[in-house]
Amino acid sequence: MEIQEIGQNSSYYPIEWQPLLDKPQTLFAIGNVSLIQTRKFTVVGSRRTPTAARKIGAEICKDLSSVFTLVTGVADGGDGAAIEGALAGSGRVICLLAGGFSTLPQGGASILDKVIKRGGLLLSPHPYETTVRNFSYEYRNKLLAALGEGTLVLGAAEKSGALITARYAADFEKPVFALPYAPNTFAGAGCNALIKKGAHLTENSFDIFHRFGINCIEKKEEVALSETETRTLETLRTLGEGHISELSARSGIPVFKLRAVLAALEVKGRVVTLGGNRFSAVSI
Repeated sequence: MEIQEIGQNSSYYPIEWQPLLDKPQTLFAIGNVSLIQTRKFTVVGSRRTPTAARKIGAEICKDLSSVFTLVTGVADGGDGAAIEGALAGSGRVICLLAGGFSTLPQGGASILDKVIKRGGLLLSPHPYETTVRNFSYEYRNKLLAALGEGTLVLGAAEKSGALITARYAADFEKPVFALPYAPNTFAGAGCNALIKKGAHLTENSFDIFHRFGINCIEKKEEVALSETETRTLETLRTLGEGHISELSARSGIPVFKLRAVLAALEVKGRVVTLGGNRFSAVSI
């Protein structure tokens, strides 16, 4: 893959980085550099972002990609959810590396290849052989926050790099959004703390579109549900998340029948599987 160099005088150099005193002198890019000139929105999340949050985040990013180019990192977890969502939508996504292109994660080569093939962009502020050091991540997070018109945090514990991105976004006077988590959820403690400090509680893409005054995205049509599906969904919403045996006991629907109902709800985008026969409802 050809690596393009973008200097500060190039029309493709991000205008959002021009005011930064420590802005990169040269950028290195693989893919569609014209995405740098589009409206952008930053999405981050720790590697330990739970499965349910990743699936909700991917759905949000799919919707957001119709208006914004999604900006994220290249790690598993929250970054992966943002990439997955963008690829399922318009394909417009910029993945910013903390080091040079030699540091691209081997395990993520497949999805990053899909980013390029779908018209996305891999971007690095460092020459090819530059290794990743401890301070590299904070610098990358600062650049991520500066690029987007806002920042969404999909998952963060009390101490997480995703919170550094959110802090920089707030410093840049850009809106911060966060998925809410149940109390005492370790992987979401940082998200809840952000909301307490004023971040926008975000359950779906419309919470973000509304903040930006974007009305061009119509609410998804409600998919018709059967009586049994409705009862299952209402029970699951009451529980927040639950094991299939608990759902069966609460709803009065036998487990053998409930499996088919949950499968149908998952296809309709109303339920996500958490693994271990546990499920969670999806807000729309």
